[in-house]
Amino acid sequence: FLGRRISARMRSVGVVDGSEYAKMLASDAVEPTLLFKSFSINVTEFYRDLFVWQLISSKIIPEIAKKRTTLKVWSAGCASGEEPYSLAILLREALGQRSKFSVIATDISAEAITRAKKGQYLTQNIKNLTPNLVSKYLVSNGNDSYTVNDSIKETVTFEQGDILSYPVDKADLITCRNVLIYYDKPAQELVFKRFHKSLVSDGYLVIGQDETMMGVESSKLFSCAFARERIYKNTTSEVRQ
Repeated sequence: FLGRRISARMRSVGVVDGSEYAKMLASDAVEPTLLFKSFSINVTEFYRDLFVWQLISSKIIPEIAKKRTTLKVWSAGCASGEEPYSLAILLREALGQRSKFSVIATDISAEAITRAKKGQYLTQNIKNLTPNLVSKYLVSNGNDSYTVNDSIKETVTFEQGDILSYPVDKADLITCRNVLIYYDKPAQELVFKRFHKSLVSDGYLVIGQDETMMGVESSKLFSCAFARERIYKNTTSEVRQ
């Protein structure tokens, strides 16, 4: 992924040699920022991988709701907001209109957070939502775009922050999908340890379909709850150093 994004930036500035591009990064005040922004771009949509959301709705949320009256969810690496808004809609539908829950959504990109707060999306971004959900939770702008309504927006808090340093604790559910593929194994170790500490003892972690805990020592902090959906349950075990 990173190689593709660097190659794309090199093409955009007309550079073909890696060493020449490295010199540009060292001397140009703007290019490093543009390259960094290209790393944080994450194309997504509401209810991406629908079968995952169906299982969260039918199995995970009801189980958590039996134990707690207020649910806390963290969308880590939320990009432009489709995932945290999907979580809010899912929770509202699963628990009812009078349910109590909060969704914390973080991303390292300030630009992504600004977009997410606006809650404006094209029809293609909401294609997985049923017409009923669209009418209940989004408002048509009349130009092939929709805006998330206030009843959902008010349940989501967006903050710029890095996964490893942003303070979140006692979360019942963490979703971090299609983010870990950008990290090497040592970094993934740190991320999984962080999620373990941020979750309640029996909380759940959902990662992306192209991601895995294989080969990561800190995977011992979790048990696999649903393999196909990449859903893991927190444990109280410790990783040996």
